[in-house]
Amino acid sequence: MKQFITLIILGLATFSFAQKDFTPNSRRKAFGKVDNRQLRLTGLQIELGPAYSFGSKTLTGDFNNGASRGNYEIDPSGRFGGYIDIGLAHYLKKPIAVGKEEKGKIILFNMVDWGLGFKYIGGKEETIINNTDVAGNVVSSTDELEKFYNGYVTGRFSLHRSFTPKKWEKVFFDTHLGVNVDYRLITADQNSNYHNAFVAPYSPAFQYHKPLVAQLHVGGGVGFKLRKGTNLFVGLRTPIVGAWEWNKANPANYWFSSRYWPVFLHVKVINLFQKRTKNSCNGVDGNPNDKKRNEEFMMGN
Repeated sequence: MKQFITLIILGLATFSFAQKDFTPNSRRKAFGKVDNRQLRLTGLQIELGPAYSFGSKTLTGDFNNGASRGNYEIDPSGRFGGYIDIGLAHYLKKPIAVGKEEKGKIILFNMVDWGLGFKYIGGKEETIINNTDVAGNVVSSTDELEKFYNGYVTGRFSLHRSFTPKKWEKVFFDTHLGVNVDYRLITADQNSNYHNAFVAPYSPAFQYHKPLVAQLHVGGGVGFKLRKGTNLFVGLRTPIVGAWEWNKANPANYWFSSRYWPVFLHVKVINLFQKRTKNSCNGVDGNPNDKKRNEEFMMGN
């Protein structure tokens, strides 16, 4: 499942970068039908949604501590959580692109956004202990299930590449690449009965990740143009590289004897700010030069 989700996001990103530059009026389409308002290229962004953490593979093994012998099975699984962040989005008047104009440029990114927010993610782990006799026959079994949630304040910065297929006026695709830095404020119990009775005695290796987390993430989704200057995004985001704490670049969070890889379903709304001029209290009429530049941008010039 984890590999499948990653392939979906990367596939969408590949398809996105394979597209050529916008048609001449695509910037205008990106903000909906033309109306009389003059808009800035910066706006408020709010995103929120559910999260789910996929657990690592089941661990099995044998133990013999002198007093008892047998085998164990450690089975992690995910739990649903959620997150929200609020910040700003900045559309670029001149998107960063490669290639020659006459052959059609390939856009690398045409919007950046950032946000500050909160994540609440968790998981659960079950350990089964089978005590055996010298012949390997099971004489008794015990098991325990432990659940946890951790809460993080988070900061995110993402580079976006949005494109509108030809003849599509209200729908577009978005892919993004970015970094997030999280700090754990709410910490699940690391000295529970489960830890002392099952994790510490039987786990081949257990680890609780450090409070500070830094990751590289990717995402992709579909956008909808609600009106001029207001866009709605729905998509997936997941970390692909863990920079801190360093565990061979693994983006999963360690807890108990297992790793948990979070995937976020995000719903984002971007609403561009309206321009204010000295000659207008509502942003409709203003400086002729400003109005001309705004119209040229909306027409894609």
